Amino acid sequence: MDRNRGPVSCFAESDYRFGAGPLWMRVERVDWTSPVRYDEDNWYEVDGVETTSDGRDIGRRQALVRARSLGALRRNRRT
Repeated sequence: MDRNRGPVSCFAESDYRFGAGPLWMRVERVDWTSPVRYDEDNWYEVDGVETTSDGRDIGRRQALVRARSLGALRRNRRT
């Protein structure tokens, strides 16, 4: 695994739309400018690379992710 590619985040099934089971993903972009209101919460579109739980790449992925599960990514975003 190439450790220079960035950390992998794990999102619980209840914190992303649409899929089954946990989503392991190396998030490359979050669209902070366009929140989606869903299930009485804000959600954001994220782009990146889906991985296995041990870090092997599966492929490109977009997902709608609940705002509260992006807290660490928001704190680390570049302006």
